[in-house]
Amino acid sequence: MIKRALMLLLISSILLTACSDSKVINFEGKSDNWQVIYSVNLLDKNSESSKVTIKYIGVKPIPKKIKYSVETATGNTSGETHLKNGVLVTGESSCSGCSVTQENEKITATITWKDESETIILKNH
Repeated sequence: MIKRALMLLLISSILLTACSDSKVINFEGKSDNWQVIYSVNLLDKNSESSKVTIKYIGVKPIPKKIKYSVETATGNTSGETHLKNGVLVTGESSCSGCSVTQENEKITATITWKDESETIILKNH
């Protein structure tokens, strides 16, 4: 189920790219417990949309609730939410007339659950 969701996200990104002049950049990172994908759709030189996919890959029981923060050079996305089958896919956020994410940008994701916390560096692949 999780693989299907990630595959659907990838296929959707490819189809959206093929149908427009936009460019999709996927920043990915992994820790012992989490896999994070920050997907950015560059619509033009000053507008973009983005979403975050967080997947629990640890060996302990799946946490019910997490706090997360994804920080870019131009801002951050954060929240506190319940996981669905160990996965969180945020709604798409967008901006227009903004500084857009750069391909070589350093992006960090921090995930906190129970009494644990991990920070993951996301890289463009």
